[in-house]
Amino acid sequence: MLVAEVFGVFIAKTQFASSPVVVLRAEDGRILPIYIGFAEAASIYSAMNKYLPPRPMTHDLIVDIISKLNGKVEKVVIDDLIDTTFYARIVVKQNDREIEIDARPSDSIAIALRIPCPIFVDPKVLDEAGFENMPEDLMDFGQIS
Repeated sequence: MLVAEVFGVFIAKTQFASSPVVVLRAEDGRILPIYIGFAEAASIYSAMNKYLPPRPMTHDLIVDIISKLNGKVEKVVIDDLIDTTFYARIVVKQNDREIEIDARPSDSIAIALRIPCPIFVDPKVLDEAGFENMPEDLMDFGQIS
């Protein structure tokens, strides 16, 4: 597993539509773009910019629930890619047991940024979907209005 950081949230424009993309940068320098929904993009973007809403949003609520159940998010693992769909797990430690929760990468990343905790990517995922350089056709998510 390789440690990855959130490089940013962007908008990919195509001829027909625009789609949010979260971009991870693995410790080996490879870039992993993951297409996500607008709500998840906004959640990740707000966490990256330390914006605290007046009331808890969904990912804030999840973090609070885990904490109140004496759990601690240890890490997030993006470990598979099947038919263009990425798969992730949130690893929670509660007392002496480790609990793995199946989750979308976008939700996992939004939670990881709030804790904070490490994000890991399986090298096989990077082999299949990673890039050496940042795609040039991305616009910063914060620039949309």
